[in-house]
Amino acid sequence: MRTMYRPAAETLMVAGLLGWGYVALVAVLRPDVLSTPISTVLPIRRDTFGALGLAVSFACACALRARTGTFWVRRAGRPDVVEAGLAGVGGYAFLVWVYLCLNNLSHPMTTGYRLTHFLEYPSEGTTAVLCFVLLSVCLFGLRVRKARHG
Repeated sequence: MRTMYRPAAETLMVAGLLGWGYVALVAVLRPDVLSTPISTVLPIRRDTFGALGLAVSFACACALRARTGTFWVRRAGRPDVVEAGLAGVGGYAFLVWVYLCLNNLSHPMTTGYRLTHFLEYPSEGTTAVLCFVLLSVCLFGLRVRKARHG
């Protein structure tokens, strides 16, 4: 696979699976909110988002396996400051996203509330979307670096 295609497919496989996992938890714990938009930033229904996430993840997993024989390539390399930064930012964005997803399951009414008392913006829902995007961007960056530098 070309240098950029594999990291993109790996990133979309993981991001789609994470999105579907969130919606699956909502379906189990809060099925009454499945038809509501996932956020104001991304105004599609939660169940639609989950279905699309699973479909994208499945398609990428199949393409990766068919083209390379594996879902994920892990090569030992020499980590550097950029890689450490991408891993750190992506890891903490993931932790905040998980917290906000779980918080949304137990307190769905707070999704539109501001994240902190320090600032009016962003809301909890917007922050969750931004953290998900940030996690995906960092994962993509890490996968591109691994594909290029081994």
